[in-house]
Amino acid sequence: MIFHKKFNNYNSNNNNNNSYYNFKKINNKTKVCLCAIGKKENLYIKEFVTHYEKLGFEYFFLYDNNDENDERFEDIIQDEINKGFVSIINYRSYRGINNNPQLTWYYDCYEKNNKAYNWIAFFDIDEYLEIKPNNITIQDFLDNERYNKCQHIKINWIVYSDNDLLHYENKPLQERFTSKSDFYLENRHIKSIVRGNLTVNYWKVAETVHSTTLYFPACTSSGKLTISRSFKTTPDYGNAFLKHYLTKTIEEFIEKIKKGSAYIKFDYNTKFYHKRFQYFFKVNRKTKEKVDIFNKN
Repeated sequence: MIFHKKFNNYNSNNNNNNSYYNFKKINNKTKVCLCAIGKKENLYIKEFVTHYEKLGFEYFFLYDNNDENDERFEDIIQDEINKGFVSIINYRSYRGINNNPQLTWYYDCYEKNNKAYNWIAFFDIDEYLEIKPNNITIQDFLDNERYNKCQHIKINWIVYSDNDLLHYENKPLQERFTSKSDFYLENRHIKSIVRGNLTVNYWKVAETVHSTTLYFPACTSSGKLTISRSFKTTPDYGNAFLKHYLTKTIEEFIEKIKKGSAYIKFDYNTKFYHKRFQYFFKVNRKTKEKVDIFNKN
C-alpha cells in the first residue's frame, strides 16, 4: 500500500482537473459516518458513541485493536450494535511494523464506505466534536454553503487539562474535565472530515492520520480555503472544534501508556515511556501528588 505517492502532474491552478475535484451529492439527505480506532477504551466508549449519535451521525465504524484476550467493545455498546449504529471491525492483536497502521485503517474505512456517505469523519475516542450553534445536527453543519468548495474540513483541537484530578471516576469525561490546558501548542493539530465519493482516495496518499494528502482543496471550520496540512498555526474555532481529552488524570495517563499502541509494545525502559510523562506535565500542572503517582508506577 502506498502512503507517499506524489502526483507530478498536479496543477494547483487547474480547478477543472476531474481526477481531483469531481464529486456529487449522493442523495437529497446528507449522510455522515464516523471512523475511529480503539484499544482499551471500554471506560470511555459509551460516552463517545452517545455523543456522536446525538449529533446526528448515522453510522460508526469502530476498528478494534485490543489484544486477543483483552476487553471487548461488545460488552459495553452491544445495544448500539444491535440497533444498527455501530459496526466493529476486528483488528485485534494487530501491530504495524513499517507503515502507519492507523493510516491503513483510515484508508480501509474510506475505501469501503465513501460511496455510501457524503462525509466521513476520522476522530479518536478522546476527541469530541462541538459544532456551532450547538442545537444543530452534523447534517445541518455540513450542508452549509461555506463548505461547497471543500473536500476536507479541518477541525482544530482544544486540549483539556486534568483539572488537577488524580484518579479515574465513573463520570463522563465532559463533566470531569472542564479546564482548557495552557499548553496551546497542541491546539495547532487538526483532525479531518472528508467528503465521500471522491475519485482519489485521500488516505491512500496521505502522510499523517491528522490530515489528508496536501493536494486537495481543504477549508477550516469557518469555511476558509487552506492547504490540507496537519497543523494550523492559528487555530480556527469559528464553527467547530474538537474537545481533546489528551491525558485525562495521571492515573489514566499511566494506563494509556501501558497499553502501548499499534506501533509500539509497552516497555518501561524505553525513552518513549519517560518522554511521554514529560509531555504530561506540559499539558497539566505539575504537583507532588502527580509525581508521586508516576514514581510508584
